[in-house]
Amino acid sequence: MALIVCPLCVREDDVFLIKTLPDGRKEARCDDCDFTFVYGAPVEPKKETPAPRRRAAAPKVSKPTVAPITVVARRFPTVEDVEPAALERAEALKQTYLADVPYTPDPLVARHWAKFRWVFSADGLDKAAIFDLKLFATDPTGAATGDPTTFDKAWVLLGEFEGARRIRATAHHLLRGHGVLEDRLTDLVAGDFAQAMPGWGEQLLTKTLAVAEPDRFLPVVTFDDKKALALAVFGLELPVVDETSLTIGRLAIWSNDLLVDLVGDGFADLHHAAHFLRWAAAQS
Repeated sequence: MALIVCPLCVREDDVFLIKTLPDGRKEARCDDCDFTFVYGAPVEPKKETPAPRRRAAAPKVSKPTVAPITVVARRFPTVEDVEPAALERAEALKQTYLADVPYTPDPLVARHWAKFRWVFSADGLDKAAIFDLKLFATDPTGAATGDPTTFDKAWVLLGEFEGARRIRATAHHLLRGHGVLEDRLTDLVAGDFAQAMPGWGEQLLTKTLAVAEPDRFLPVVTFDDKKALALAVFGLELPVVDETSLTIGRLAIWSNDLLVDLVGDGFADLHHAAHFLRWAAAQS
């Protein structure tokens, strides 16, 4: 039975209850647009009267939901964790690639990257045209970001002004918000940021980082892809996502930085380095 109207696609036929949260709110999912949401007001738990002549138990201190980043970072692999034989093989592939595989930077990608570096800059974000904000979500130039259906539905239902406002809020939080980048990225991917734009998930967020900081971020827009490249090229198994410590934002950022360190110098830019990684992965 349908529970409530979906706030994203405004349908009710395919909305179903998933669970009741501890605070009394309901979590539901719309099968039509694959959107999960929470509705209802939290209910304050009833206070229980202590049993006579018994001391009330001391309140338990809740453990943090996510472990501190400085502690968890020690668990992530480094260059030193790559086997020497795997490093030698990767270096041999790199030298072969640089000598034999032609690479010419695409001028369209360069113009696209330069334009959107300004769009997402502190000076440009509030001035950028609404058309350009929407274009970024659907234009695959430089890095394809998958099926835009969820974004397109949200854009229509929210309207272009609210959609643009949410994109600006999302980009500002990602690039210049409070806290460390890794955890801001996790909040946005998980949908924990109140002003997030639906459909602006890991792939678009990572492309935003790559455009804003092209000398740091590879145009490889999912952690799964970076995990596969690390294994295929360097024989290095990266950890899986753990919501309490090795979160998606941390793994996405750390795997990017590790791959950049591993590929080293000699490439025209990080598009060139990403091209090498995909070529080298195909050789195995």
